[in-house]
Amino acid sequence: MMQGLIRWKLKHLLVAVLIVTGVLFGLRTLRTDKHVEAVVQKRHGYSLNGTEQFAGEHRLVHLDLKGAAPKLSYFEKVFPLFRELGATGLLIEWEDTFPYWGELSVLASPLAYSKNDVKTILELASKNSLEVIPLVQTFGHMEFVLKHKVFWDRREVDQYPNAICPSNTEAVVLVKQMIAQMMTLHQSAKFIHIGADEVWHVGVCPRCKQRMHKADSTKEQLFMDHVKAIASFIKEQYPRTAVVMWDDMFRTMDVATMKESGLGKLVEPMVWHYRAQFSLDHDLLHKYAAVFPNIWAASAFKGATGPREIITDIGYHLDNHFSWLRYFDRKNTVPQFAKFRGYAVTGWQRYDHYGTLCELLPQAIPSLAICLQTLREGDFNNDMLEVISKRLGFDHNIDLHAYPRPKPLPTSFNFPGQDVYKGVLLLGNHQVELQNILNNDVVYESFETVKTLMQRALLEIYDGATVEEWMETHLLPDYRKVKQLHETAQAQLVKK
Repeated sequence: MMQGLIRWKLKHLLVAVLIVTGVLFGLRTLRTDKHVEAVVQKRHGYSLNGTEQFAGEHRLVHLDLKGAAPKLSYFEKVFPLFRELGATGLLIEWEDTFPYWGELSVLASPLAYSKNDVKTILELASKNSLEVIPLVQTFGHMEFVLKHKVFWDRREVDQYPNAICPSNTEAVVLVKQMIAQMMTLHQSAKFIHIGADEVWHVGVCPRCKQRMHKADSTKEQLFMDHVKAIASFIKEQYPRTAVVMWDDMFRTMDVATMKESGLGKLVEPMVWHYRAQFSLDHDLLHKYAAVFPNIWAASAFKGATGPREIITDIGYHLDNHFSWLRYFDRKNTVPQFAKFRGYAVTGWQRYDHYGTLCELLPQAIPSLAICLQTLREGDFNNDMLEVISKRLGFDHNIDLHAYPRPKPLPTSFNFPGQDVYKGVLLLGNHQVELQNILNNDVVYESFETVKTLMQRALLEIYDGATVEEWMETHLLPDYRKVKQLHETAQAQLVKK
């Protein structure tokens, strides 16, 4: 009798709290939903593989392999879908999953792909008409290199492994060796991306300070000198391969400084911005147009709303793509450049080498589909949403918003990694429920179900270490809380 009364009270308390939580989440997201809902309007005549609005422009799917690198079997399933959804290529950020060899073998993670794996991935891409652009960091975000003791002396700042010293000859040689090995396995690459974003430490070590003093130069010039050295090396060794780099370090520079560097003839900037509402102004593009003939853009389909997020907020990323379409105005902005190369649709897996895993690729497939088609069509509307939803096996239109939660799961969907998608949505629901009441039998039993589902689904796509990391980061801490409280509650009931 007492047990039944307690469970009845817990059940109704849970329902009451979830209702309140749903209202609060609804209020939180109401302001951000209006724009998306306003543009999702009916338009007839759309098809997934119809005539392209912007033929000749790239739509690269960014694969951030520094976390949760998929098995080859998953690439085999998902590359055809990428192509069908409108992708023209892949921007592969290998980081420590690349099979560096010889003196650089220490850079390769124990979970790195083999040379044969890389060959297979490139063959799968070619089979699906996806051009591959390798990305290798050459200045900042070098943690995966500089964390190794053998390369500590190449750091710009002794206690930080994020940037190399551009005045250290051995550091420059190291970067060139990395590029040479990358190009050995990407011999047909028409482009190579050299990173060079978010270089937080430039010109701070004694060697760089002495160099700047002797040349009467600035940190900006030191940065550009290093980029010029790397880009010139690539041009000399691989004349058929164009050099792409992130743009952010150029944003505060003036036109005269950039022109004087000569980089306009050596590199193509990729302007990145991942927020729903833009903070870039058009003066930036006017400045770049005066220096660089060719330009790229980089949007995001996942991994841009928080380093621990597990569910992709499609509406947020859709807004990001609307902002890009307005920013690169076809009548006024794009004609300033000799060539607008197109977009890299980024999907970050970690914010940096030491960061936690955020949204997994299979979970974000619906977001990627919508973002690719939005760029392909230059628009998004309800007709497109309906067609994309049906292609991915949904029995109703894809939900564009991650919150409020908990919310009902779709009853059907069919795409590579669908069980991961399902498990993550379930986990998102249970995490909210956990915040409201931890000692409810339904929550505990549901967590058991999700734990079993996610372990099985993840192991089909990822290696055991990745599965363990994701589970320990996003699921098991809450599961253990629920289990402990459940066991405590059961013990108390037995005593009564």
